[in-house]
Parts: sequence; structure tokens; C-alpha cells
Amino acid sequence: METATTSALQALRLYAVRYQESAHLLARFMNLPTTDGTALGEVIWAEREGSPLTPAALSQRVGLTSGATTALINRLEDRGFVTRSRESRDRRTVTLRATEAAHERIEPFLRRSSAALEAALADYDSETLTVVTDFLVRFAAVLPAASDGKQ
Repeated sequence: METATTSALQALRLYAVRYQESAHLLARFMNLPTTDGTALGEVIWAEREGSPLTPAALSQRVGLTSGATTALINRLEDRGFVTRSRESRDRRTVTLRATEAAHERIEPFLRRSSAALEAALADYDSETLTVVTDFLVRFAAVLPAASDGKQ
């Protein structure tokens, strides 16, 4: 017998699986290896949220060592999808930005799901979305992360 708890956990799992599938589809759409496509998606997402990623933050998000992340960024730069810049006041922090070419190329992929996502979110009032957000943030905090240093 399925309980509300089991249903919620199954829904979380389904979302995680579908999110991973969408990352793989994005990589294929961009004609990139999966990890490179996922990284490009993370760079663009962070940029759109107003918090561009550093190489170290990207490394955590895609689960690679700093050396492997450097190689990944080099590949994305070589393809003309990402640039490194020094935007901080002291100019020491490197920031990753997607190029205009990357934005233009990825836009049709994002446009496909954007309307459906907006419609799904519009079905819920802000109080419900706040509860869902709190639930997801709390459960994400329970999962182990690379930054925990635990294995």
C-alpha cells in the first residue's frame, strides 16, 4: 500500500530522473558530451538568475575535480560557448559566462519547455509554491553533497 510519504518520495525520484533526462537531451541538442552540456546548462541557469558561476562552483555542480572542470571549460571555450572573465572588484575571481552564440543556439531548446513550465506553475498559488519550495529545499539539504566531504 502506497502512503503519502512513499508517493512524495516517488515523485521526487521521478523529478530527479526527468531532470537528468532533460540534461542529456540538452547535451545532445547542443552536440556536446553529457557533462559538457550539463555544465553549459548550469552556466546559463546561473547567469539568468543573476549569479554567474565560478569554475569552483561549476565543479561542485557537475561533480568534477578542479582539473577536470578546467578541461571541460576549455572545451566549451574552444566550441565558442563559454568565456572566462574577471568581474569582481579585485579582479581575482573568474566568472563563467555563456557566449551570445551559446544563448542563440540553446534558445529553441529552452523555448520548447518554457511555456509548459510556466503553465504548470500558474496552476498553483504563491502559498502552495512556497510550501513546495520549502519541502524541496529541506529534502535537498538531507541528501549528501560533495561539499560535505563525507563518503
